[in-house]
Amino acid sequence: MVNSRGSMKRKTWIWFGWAGPVLAFLFAFAFSSHASAYAWMIRHEYSSCATCHADPSGGELLTLYGRVTSESALRMHYGGSGAENAKTGTLWGLVDLPEQLLLSGSFRSLLVLKPGEDRDVAYIPVMMGDMYGQLKVGAFLAGGSIGIGKVTEGSVHGRPAQVTTNNENGQYNLLSRTHYLGANINDSMWIRAGRLNLPFGVRIPEHTMWVRDATRTDRESDQQHGVAFAYVGERMRLEAMAILGNYQIGPDRFRERGYSLFVEGVAEGNIAAGVSSKITYADEDRLSGEMNTVRQAHGLMMRWAPAREFVLMAEADMLFRSHASAGYVGFVQGDYEPIQGLHFIVSGEILDEGMGITNPPSVAAGGTGLPKFGLWGGIDWFLFSQLELRVDAVARQGDPFSLLTQFHFYL
Repeated sequence: MVNSRGSMKRKTWIWFGWAGPVLAFLFAFAFSSHASAYAWMIRHEYSSCATCHADPSGGELLTLYGRVTSESALRMHYGGSGAENAKTGTLWGLVDLPEQLLLSGSFRSLLVLKPGEDRDVAYIPVMMGDMYGQLKVGAFLAGGSIGIGKVTEGSVHGRPAQVTTNNENGQYNLLSRTHYLGANINDSMWIRAGRLNLPFGVRIPEHTMWVRDATRTDRESDQQHGVAFAYVGERMRLEAMAILGNYQIGPDRFRERGYSLFVEGVAEGNIAAGVSSKITYADEDRLSGEMNTVRQAHGLMMRWAPAREFVLMAEADMLFRSHASAGYVGFVQGDYEPIQGLHFIVSGEILDEGMGITNPPSVAAGGTGLPKFGLWGGIDWFLFSQLELRVDAVARQGDPFSLLTQFHFYL
């Protein structure tokens, strides 16, 4: 029985390995109009993530135009548009840098409440403390991040981005989530090599949501070393990356190698849809300990702004891995912004990690073979220039109820 199922899984891997990228490209050319930028920013009809972000797929370091957009379209103004006072300099406009140099930073602190637990209150003063930068000389790019964070041995988040190795008792360590060299081939195409965010799915900030955790594509620590090509045009945007492994962990048998990609197009009416595909192989899975592990994720994503105040986003991915039956993961999120800068967010998520098919069955390789559900409800307030306060209530099957409070500012 195990041999039969293993044979069927190998055929499935081969089929998806060829069909995933082909379907992705065919799907993208069915759309028209403009590609949107940062996930729920589709409500503002921006033409590309690269307009506001150094990363052509969005996230982290802002361009000069991105700083202006942050001031005019994200924060609460308490009267007036705020666009006339928008500044492009670092440190809330105090320092003006040369156009070729981008510098920024991000700081997050976190308070976690888990009523009824032995440790029902936990405060993490530095959940994230990173500095970002990029230098552009002609067409050539050099950029990356450096930061600090508490890391314990074997941690899921933090450890893969670790530079120093002071893990005893969860001490602070230097982290580098991204670093790269590259070239801006023209206004629409980029090529970069280094440690990069994986191109996959909807780039949401909730990095612990199952859809990012199960596909190992969050921006907290799942970046990989490799080479990526990105294209942003009027009709679509895409990014494909050859994954060469994470060289900030070792030994080599833990490193995953393969590819990751997404393609997205946008139709009239502020509807964006796309596909993602990812396959990696490791001699030994760092988290489960399973040997000779192939992991796959293939799925669809969608963003829709039926009105300026409301955005609906969704993603659904099939999960395939060695030593386990097939699973799936997905989320649906509604973002309502009645007043600029104040967001009410409701998210539902589902996860089935499949069933371990080793002999005896191993939960580490898969899961119970049954779906579990989660519900998030949150308020996200961009209360001032480059200041954000967010509160989330999270109820998940199998996990204690949690109330998360995050304070975030970026330079």
